Amino acid sequence: MNPLRDCHLRAHQTIEGAYQDFCESLLSAPKQCISCGRQKNYVPCWDKECEIPYRSFIQAPVGTASDRAISSRLSRQQQKERCEEAVNSIDFLHFSHKEWSTINKLTGRSGRSSHLCPVLANSIASQLVKNGTHKTGGRESTRLVNKHLSDLWTIPTPEGHSISEPFRSEEFAAALRRLKQRKSSGLDSIFPEFILHAESALKSWSCDFLNSSMHQLKIPKTWRKAQVVAIPKPEKPLGDTKSYHPIPLLCVPFKNLERLIYACVETIIDPLLPHEQVGFQHRKSTVEQVTLLTQDI
Repeated sequence: MNPLRDCHLRAHQTIEGAYQDFCESLLSAPKQCISCGRQKNYVPCWDKECEIPYRSFIQAPVGTASDRAISSRLSRQQQKERCEEAVNSIDFLHFSHKEWSTINKLTGRSGRSSHLCPVLANSIASQLVKNGTHKTGGRESTRLVNKHLSDLWTIPTPEGHSISEPFRSEEFAAALRRLKQRKSSGLDSIFPEFILHAESALKSWSCDFLNSSMHQLKIPKTWRKAQVVAIPKPEKPLGDTKSYHPIPLLCVPFKNLERLIYACVETIIDPLLPHEQVGFQHRKSTVEQVTLLTQDI
């Protein structure tokens, strides 16, 4: 039974309700396809061969101390062999994430710092809110910005299409190819792998949902929120609230929508930008600015 069979955008369904049903169906699919039962706590070098003497050790009567000692020696011998095999398989010439993970498991290190942050989370959040506030130009400035956005909505692209047109399946597929794997999820708990490895029916539904969201000019409430992780800046005092980089963890479908909109707007805005503008430009960097400055001098 496929839990996504009823996950389609109905005419009478709201954007919020449709996305909630989508998340519930998508998160319930792995529970039905992946076998139940998992090892919650990691035990180094533990396998099915170790499980047999361990069960005998647990079920043995209290007085059989010799049986317990034999089971304990068997487990230690198997752990020693597995540890030697794991160490010999490490490639010390080309360290990778797998090698470092093996070394951390063998040495008992988690790879995370045990130092506590001297600043409270609320203090960092207050500082981030202050950094995000800016003075507006008043009603006239807001009116001009809205007018420019309305004009941009009707400007045709170099290919002859309009930004207000629905996203095509080719554009959605191109946006998915730029989606990176092994990234954190947002508050909806949807990881990039859930969409990248999904069938064509789910991808088609996602494209239709984004088109409906753009047509109604509405997005789910979950997309308006983000889980912010504060990363300390190098060589900065940890006691200062300004010494942290905010890293927002956005929802993956929302980031995919941003890529689709950016792909449409990029072809219109890029020809209007001056040649000296290199900030946030594809295949441009400060090296070109240094070259231009050297030529002018």
